[in-house]
Amino acid sequence: MPKSVPESLGLYRDRLHPEGTPLDEDGWWDVVDDDSARIAVADMRAQLDRAGWPVLEAMFSREAMMSRLREGDLGMMKRHNFGLLFARAEALLLMTGGSSDALESCLERALMNVTPSQRDNAARFDAWVRAEAAKVQT
Repeated sequence: MPKSVPESLGLYRDRLHPEGTPLDEDGWWDVVDDDSARIAVADMRAQLDRAGWPVLEAMFSREAMMSRLREGDLGMMKRHNFGLLFARAEALLLMTGGSSDALESCLERALMNVTPSQRDNAARFDAWVRAEAAKVQT
């Protein structure tokens, strides 16, 4: 593991945009002076309160996180583009409940979706998850 966790290792990503930005567009705050900075910061706070913090706080719940994974929605990351990430994340949540068909399915998906250069790492992940799940059974 790295000494610090870069953004690329995050499990959820999304962007907040200024109030009134159409859903299919990227909008950005324009800051050119003190007044526009105050307006932008006030809107950023409003966006965080409306669409940022509630989403992140909800994901502290194991059930809510599992629901997002099963729905294939981690903000900007969707299962159809990040199948391996979704399979591994779901496996991590499931392993704390011990071995199961659902865990087996996730691990199988995780192994099937790796490139040859990722195979060793995937095998180590698979073995570690299985060992942790086995501890729950005993």
